[in-house]
This record gives sequence, structure tokens and C-alpha cells, in this order.
Amino acid sequence: MAQSELKNRIIGALYFGIPFLLFIYLGGIYFKIFLIILSFISIYELLKVSNNKDYLLFIPLAILPFFINKTISILIFILYSYLIFLIRKDDPKNFLSNICLNTIFLIISSIPLSYFYDIRVEKGFKYAILVIISIWIIDISAYLVGKNFGKHKILPKISPNKSYEGLIGSLIITLLFLIIINSIFKFFPLTFVIIFSILTTILSFLSDTFESLIKRYFGVKDMGKIIVGHGGVFDRIDSLIFTIPILYYIL
Repeated sequence: MAQSELKNRIIGALYFGIPFLLFIYLGGIYFKIFLIILSFISIYELLKVSNNKDYLLFIPLAILPFFINKTISILIFILYSYLIFLIRKDDPKNFLSNICLNTIFLIISSIPLSYFYDIRVEKGFKYAILVIISIWIIDISAYLVGKNFGKHKILPKISPNKSYEGLIGSLIITLLFLIIINSIFKFFPLTFVIIFSILTTILSFLSDTFESLIKRYFGVKDMGKIIVGHGGVFDRIDSLIFTIPILYYIL
């Protein structure tokens, strides 16, 4: 690994991670506003990558899942996308692709972040921190182990840097971390810690590769350039796509 690359990734991680942890600690309206801002930026990045010329019309709707039922917010977003399509009198051949893309972008950006807010409010500060730190450890350890020891690629056409060594290494490191933390704070029974580690590692991997597939589809390297060494905001929250909503229901 190039030293400059590692330096940039560390700077980017601190640049994004420290405010994230601070707002988790503050909780309440401060955390909600912070997550809404991240939602606005991430859905903007997704819409821009897809060359959606009406992105300014869709960004405000990223606020919906934070204030109303998430299923209803998705339905409103679909209806809104349909109305925009009708107003623009677009080619009917673009109907499904436009509406499906817009809806997917809402689901993978705002929905996970709104669930993370729910975890902070309903489960408490300790669980919110535990979840995000676990996801970050999976991400960092998978990158480092894969970069140094990865030889067997999992999905080379979608995410060429993902390896079995990185995936297994991240699982082992995360499991050890959670066992140590759990022995101190007694969060869960040991059996649940093991299940939690395996599930979080797999979901994080699937979330990450889902974003990689989107980038391959649109032919871009990163969703944005706002975070040094990491790309855009969505490049930093991609591991939350499937992880956070499912963890919300099992915690």
C-alpha cells in the first residue's frame, strides 16, 4: 500500500468519523440534522452520477424517512417521481428506469441513515456507537487485510479489491473486538455476539459491493470528492445500506 494513499485514507476517516461520533454523542435534533445533511449530500451524489437533470427537485425529499413512516416515504417518493415524469413529458421508454433509479437512491441513502437515527433514539448511545464502530472496523480491517494478503478475489468484475482473505480477516478482527467489548460492558450473550459479528460482516460486504455495482454501472470511480481519500459521502456510508435497517430489528 502506498504511504500517501494510507495517509489520505486516515485523514479522510478522521475528517468524516470524528464529526459522526460527536453527533452520535449529542443525539436528539443535532444528530437528526446531521444525518439529514448526509442524506441530502448522498442522494445528490447518486442523482448526479446517474445524470438526473432534475436532481434539485428530488434532494428535498430525502428528509421524508426521518419524519414519517419509511414505507409511506418511499411511496410518496415514487408518486413524486411519477409526477415529475408526467410534467416533463418524458419518453415512456424511460419510465421504469427513471422511477426505479430514483427510488433505489432514496432507499439506499436516506432510509439507512433514518434507521440509524432510530437506533440512537430507541436503543441508546451505547448501541449506536457499538454498531457504527463495528461497521467501521469491518471496513478498515477488510481493506487492510485484503490489501496486504488478498489473493483470492470474490467478485473481480464488480469489486476487484474485495478478497476472501479480507472478508474472513474482517470477520475475525470484528469478532475479537466485540468479544472484548462485550466482556467489559455485557451487551449480549456470547452466542448473539457471534451471530451479530457474522451478520454485520456479511451485510457490510453486500452493502459495499452493491455500491460498487452502481459505480461500475455508471462508470465512475467515486460518488464524489468531498472526503479526502474516500470519495463522496455515499462512499463512506455505503456499508450502512443493508446493515443498519436489519440491525435495527435484531438489536
